[in-house]
Amino acid sequence: MKLNVLKAKIKRNHLVKYSGKYFVDETSEVIKQLNAQGKSALLGIQNGKGVYTIIGKQFVYYLTSSGKRGNISLKDFSDELHENACRVGKGYLKFKFMYKNIILSNNDKVWLHNADTMFSLWNTVLWLEKIGNGTD
Repeated sequence: MKLNVLKAKIKRNHLVKYSGKYFVDETSEVIKQLNAQGKSALLGIQNGKGVYTIIGKQFVYYLTSSGKRGNISLKDFSDELHENACRVGKGYLKFKFMYKNIILSNNDKVWLHNADTMFSLWNTVLWLEKIGNGTD
């Protein structure tokens, strides 16, 4: 995967716009630290308290507000977002208020910032999942 293609994709998804000051990429310390640990982190969000949700080539890496670090496969993360969206129901206004965090099946509370950022992250995850399966 070429980094410039990924950057074009996140630009189309408006991830930088929606996540604002919380957007992180390969130049950010958190990405550098994760990659130094052997992870293949690409981009994501991180707040001022250090809580992050980072998309990698195969996993989404996160640090919860309680200090728990974890990872989840792109497919499982996408499935969790889908399940939560189905639980919330239809209606963009509901999403606006429901997606500051998502609670995974293992009860980890993963930060998403807001609904717009959640949708942008989700679209990026779906795209990475697609190209990872050799279908792009």
